[in-house]
Amino acid sequence: MSTGFTLFPAAKKEEYGYGVYDRVITNADLEHWFNTGDDARIPAEPKAVGFVHCVGSRDLKAGNSQCSKVCCITAIKQAMEMKEKFPDAEVYCFYMDLRLFGKKYEDFYINAQRDYGVHFIRGRVSEVSENIAGGVQVKAEDTLSGRPVRVQLDLLVLMAGIVNNPDNESIAGQVRLETDSDGFLKSRDNILSITESPRKGVFLAGACTGPKTVPETVAEARSAALAIHSYLSGLE
Repeated sequence: MSTGFTLFPAAKKEEYGYGVYDRVITNADLEHWFNTGDDARIPAEPKAVGFVHCVGSRDLKAGNSQCSKVCCITAIKQAMEMKEKFPDAEVYCFYMDLRLFGKKYEDFYINAQRDYGVHFIRGRVSEVSENIAGGVQVKAEDTLSGRPVRVQLDLLVLMAGIVNNPDNESIAGQVRLETDSDGFLKSRDNILSITESPRKGVFLAGACTGPKTVPETVAEARSAALAIHSYLSGLE
């Protein structure tokens, strides 16, 4: 079983204005623009760009309490790419706390500040509104300084988190599996047997059991393939 994931629908966080304001997009929209150059919402020469972390992740009100694992490093990567394309632009990252657990991820974060000049503001965005120039005004609190922050941006990027595939429930029912409280497929054990389902002969891999990085997904795919080989060979 490898059902993958989907992204949190950013429009559900109405305070950020996705689908309402032209200059508010998601991380997926920006990645598509990096690859194709096709998105009329992105200005030709933005002077200020903001990234909002944890949109729909670690959010009980949104019904999604888990961390999406890859949003922080993706925001930093995209912030650096925007600085490469628009060196004169001011780039801001609004975050609750940074979860950078991968190898060299911390170096990536330091480079973003030191070499690219990305501004990191610890605090939740409380309000997004459209300004007279067609951009957006962002209000937040810098919890490190204890001061309110108001920034005028030409583009705001929402880091939509990873959520379960909405088809998980019906797929699980077809093969008599269970879904966990977060809607992802349930493993036999979340630490020792993450690729094994509670049902013998059914194996799991990748983001069907929760948010995963690419290296984790590849490792689980290999582990599941080996477990399937052992099962079919009668070695279990």
